[in-house]
Amino acid sequence: MDGLEKMMKKVFNTDFENSLRIIILLDIFNLPQTLEKLYMVDFVVQYANVFGMAEEGLNGKNSYCFSEFLSKRQLIKEAVILLVMKGMVYPLKVDNGIEYIITSVGEEYCNALESEYAMEYRYIAHKVIDKLENVDERTLMSYIYDLSIEVLRSDGNE
Repeated sequence: MDGLEKMMKKVFNTDFENSLRIIILLDIFNLPQTLEKLYMVDFVVQYANVFGMAEEGLNGKNSYCFSEFLSKRQLIKEAVILLVMKGMVYPLKVDNGIEYIITSVGEEYCNALESEYAMEYRYIAHKVIDKLENVDERTLMSYIYDLSIEVLRSDGNE
């Protein structure tokens, strides 16, 4: 790994960056969410252009975005733990596991996020959540998987 690659790794996908995105998602969702739903929706928001939900993606055009998908789950899990430890997110025990909800501290913090990236993320997240809020996790996972196969096939034919 060269110096630039190490630096980029420290800047992108840090617990801090991931936690900012997750706190925005939880602020938009009407109900508590599972870790699985959060990480899948976050992925779709970041690459909303690939999913036909935005003209441009927050991370630019990346034909290899699906290779990041599985590794993102652990990163999002660590971000959620950080948010819980800071009192911005509260874990709720439910019949089938744990769901997370934003706290008043998290809402206050989220409302103070005014960077261009945070505003753009929030805008796209609203669009994505409007479409995916009532989609169950299994269906959402299939949707992401099916699109990844379609994109890989189409990239191979170019």
